[in-house]
Amino acid sequence: MASLSQWRRQLHSGFLFDEAVRSILRVEQIEAECRRAQYKWRQSFWSPAVTLLTFLLQVLSQEKTLRCAVASVLTQLAGQKVKQRPSADASAYCQARQRLPLCVVNRLSEALADRMRAEMGEDHRYRGHRVVKVDGTTVSMPDEPELQKAFPQPKAQKPGCGFPVARLVVLFCWATGAVLREAVGNLHKAEIGLFREHYSDWLEPGDVVLGDRHYCSYTDLARLQEQGVHVIYRLHPRRSADFRKGRSLGKNDRLVTWCRPRRWLESFGITREDFECLPETLTVRMVRIPETPKGFRSRTVTIVTTLLDPEAYPAREIRALFRDRWTVELDIRSLKTQLGMDVLRSESEDVVRKEMAVHLLAYNLIRLLMWRAAREHDQDLHRLSFTGSLHRVRQVAAAMILAPHNEDGHMIACLLEWIASDIVPNRPNRVEPRRRKRRPKEYSLLTKPRAWYHKHGDKDAR
Repeated sequence: MASLSQWRRQLHSGFLFDEAVRSILRVEQIEAECRRAQYKWRQSFWSPAVTLLTFLLQVLSQEKTLRCAVASVLTQLAGQKVKQRPSADASAYCQARQRLPLCVVNRLSEALADRMRAEMGEDHRYRGHRVVKVDGTTVSMPDEPELQKAFPQPKAQKPGCGFPVARLVVLFCWATGAVLREAVGNLHKAEIGLFREHYSDWLEPGDVVLGDRHYCSYTDLARLQEQGVHVIYRLHPRRSADFRKGRSLGKNDRLVTWCRPRRWLESFGITREDFECLPETLTVRMVRIPETPKGFRSRTVTIVTTLLDPEAYPAREIRALFRDRWTVELDIRSLKTQLGMDVLRSESEDVVRKEMAVHLLAYNLIRLLMWRAAREHDQDLHRLSFTGSLHRVRQVAAAMILAPHNEDGHMIACLLEWIASDIVPNRPNRVEPRRRKRRPKEYSLLTKPRAWYHKHGDKDAR
């Protein structure tokens, strides 16, 4: 008859399928983070480590249901011929998820990103600078009263006909695509506002931030410059790109001086006192991309940067870095579409935040495996397929649990080889219209709460 400790040993003997991952997601590390968060738990099968790793299996799966996650763990235990197993009812696992501290998941995800950063060293920096990408997105969740209160649905949707929506601002690593930091808010908080609340903690002196035009405000450029952080943004639409002013640094390359806005506005995101402490002028560099490839939305793009030295930072490199900003859209697509974070399943605010955090943890796990595969097999990391890596991890994760501990090295080697062999074709300037070929089903939209239809029937929907 197997004991609980034997259960955990059986479960973890092959679960953590990479040495770098094992050093961060091992049982001792997870429990140490829980103690650091002053979380106490009783001895049972659903310990913090088992709960977190089952949660990880849940978000990696395509079904993403509670019963599927529990069934996956029970299948592994049955395959190892463990006679005494926990109940197939998912309620115990559901309660364990609710007790798991959110900060533990966040710290482990950050540890994976820091591990990649430590392994990469200085070779994957831009002229000694760490380059990061920032962007925002939204995720949907079930229509529950608690979630509607925390993340209200868009105002254009009628009550009972929409879903709560959370806004997410993510800081990605330019070199690896890993998630470095994230902030969650509701639709009442703009993404630039979420970024302002956290960039003093997220960014370090010498960092270079790639962002779109919405981040290009005088307030943020001045405050980031005081922090020693450089930016490469697209020019805000309310700013004019007059290349007749300022000092020329070359063709389509110019130094200009911006003046602080004349009066403080609440939309600046800072107090009046902090606004008056900003410098009265700010010198920035504008680099113009005169011709964008055919099919792109804009024919002329103006970039604003605080990397002012044209010899240390040539204009062609500034243009190339800004072009890489587009990869943040691909990273978000991988996170929401391929990994399936666009529609969450949890029904309480606390577990919704944990579900997002575990998705980011799974995303960083895959990015770490891709990094190690590229390094061991001498491949370009940016040419490896995230979707292909996800499909392989889904299949190998379950097999690793069943494999004897002394044989998991061979399976890891095969996994990294398969990931490294899945090369995405190089298709620069590829144009794909944002249009759908497959037609949706011809059903009417829900214009009233479902309770109204239950009472009156579908025929009176008009």
